[in-house]
Amino acid sequence: MSKKILFAGLLLFLAACDSSDFSVLDYETVVELTLIANEPVPQARLSRIVPENQSSDFEGRAITNAEVVLSTGSTSLLLEASTEKPGVYEYLGPEHIIQPGARYDLRVTVPGVATTITGTTNVPTVLEILSASPEAGTYLSDEQLTLIVTPGRGSDQTQSSFTLVTEAFDVREDLLVPSAAGFLENDSDLTLEDFRLSASPIITEGNFLRFPDGTIELVYPWIGVNFYGRNVVYVNSLDRNLSDFVRSAELQQGGEGTFGPGVIPNAIPTLYGAHGLFGSLARDKTQFTVFPPEE
Repeated sequence: MSKKILFAGLLLFLAACDSSDFSVLDYETVVELTLIANEPVPQARLSRIVPENQSSDFEGRAITNAEVVLSTGSTSLLLEASTEKPGVYEYLGPEHIIQPGARYDLRVTVPGVATTITGTTNVPTVLEILSASPEAGTYLSDEQLTLIVTPGRGSDQTQSSFTLVTEAFDVREDLLVPSAAGFLENDSDLTLEDFRLSASPIITEGNFLRFPDGTIELVYPWIGVNFYGRNVVYVNSLDRNLSDFVRSAELQQGGEGTFGPGVIPNAIPTLYGAHGLFGSLARDKTQFTVFPPEE
């Protein structure tokens, strides 16, 4: 459970999502960039790969002299190296909002590296929560949060792939639900902050009720709740790149599977010429208050 909490949290807030397969060092560059529909151009991160038997912080691996260009249609967006944060590349304007349903291409050129790094993402169409009810419910009761959403998906997808991510407002030990409290008590590597975010695995629209107008009913599972009190529930619709990457990365991180040693599939690449991740998502959010069961 804790691995999914952390991985989905990284995905949601666009932190590092390095490929976990460092056994084949065919590329030395790691690129991290996730676009979000209807939001400004985010930062990209570039670094050099470090084998598992070595340790180094991001700044020690940062690439500071690359050319990073994001393009859609006839528009090219240059992401410039930050002067304050090594390895971080920022788009400085004019303002550009990531367009839902559009194709974006990434090109990265690193001096001294012969291969030009390229990638493509088809941004999902708008995901909107049209209704969310009830606004509050008692933990493990029948009062489950039910969401009616539009089916954000990329032009190369036949159905939507969602993750439901929950962020707690009040991260206090006395507000932990029993299952989360048990995980915290039994795993000395976990801290209370690790439970601020929780997430579902990827779920497809085929698992839920679809209405004639194309909207989808998502029933929020109680297993996604770590804290009583106020929570924000994010519904994320992932492009094909993110969906494939997350599914394969979960296997790398010890997810479900019956693979023997040496036959676990590699994380599915989303870039040519580099490790890492280039993808996109659409998202919306709603608040949901969770009450403890009456004793």
